[in-house]
Amino acid sequence: MLAFLAIQAVALVGTPPERSGDWLVVCDHRRRCTALSQVPADGDPGSYPLAMLRRDGGVAALDVPIAAAVAPGTRLKVAVDGRVVAELVAPGGGAGLSLPLAGKLATAVRRGRGMTIAGAAGQGKGQGQGQDRISLRGLVGALGAIERGPAPPAASPAVIAQPPAATRPPLAPSRKRLEKLVGKPAKGCGPLSARGYRLDAAHTLLEVTGPCAGTTATFVLPDKGDAQPPVFEPAVPAPGAWDPVPRRYRVLLPATPDRDCGVRRAYAWDGARFRLAEERLIAECRRATYEVVTHNAEVR
Repeated sequence: MLAFLAIQAVALVGTPPERSGDWLVVCDHRRRCTALSQVPADGDPGSYPLAMLRRDGGVAALDVPIAAAVAPGTRLKVAVDGRVVAELVAPGGGAGLSLPLAGKLATAVRRGRGMTIAGAAGQGKGQGQGQDRISLRGLVGALGAIERGPAPPAASPAVIAQPPAATRPPLAPSRKRLEKLVGKPAKGCGPLSARGYRLDAAHTLLEVTGPCAGTTATFVLPDKGDAQPPVFEPAVPAPGAWDPVPRRYRVLLPATPDRDCGVRRAYAWDGARFRLAEERLIAECRRATYEVVTHNAEVR
């Protein structure tokens, strides 16, 4: 029986991915799941492109990429463990193909160890002489995980009430007040620099950068009162930056080995603290980037 490994690292608010052999099962905030092919431990990343296993209704399908260099009409041979099980025609233009898992193809991939698609990678250097590879180890378990889906969430995401945007300029603290917040720069360094953003009619988000260290400290500065470090729910384990157009504080969390290429979070201001509005798992970043929205709150 296949055992699944729930990968622990940066705690996700949404459903964490599961590893099944050489497949990673990811589920979005609507509880829709797909599985992404991974490079085997002894495999060449250049020979293993991203394939996706999904299920639409009662039909499972394997989506495979075809390199843009492959001309339209090129005949491709799909083999499992060296035995040809299907012949395809490349659509051209870099468009991939979706292979319904039915008949002898379904039987072959469920029993096989590896799939090759001759001609799918073109003839470029380091691309397996025109042959892409997909490991089938763990595919059956991944398909089972897709069919089961994730457990229902304990509660629906809360609605975030965001104060209206204010047209007045942000506060601009004096040098003396900035030094009180972060300390005086070391001798020989220039003055502190600060950038402010108006959060609402009563608060400014202040980013203070040291001239030598280059580090940035962030504060919420009320129109009346003392500056305070911002409060994030959930907490932010990495520095971020304010994006003024959508009015979101964005954070990129570091990659977790064998799980993802990082996690993007966007926080919305509710008048007192920053609350998580969206979380995106960067599930793949080899030849292409694939992101999954694992949490999405309504912001009003």
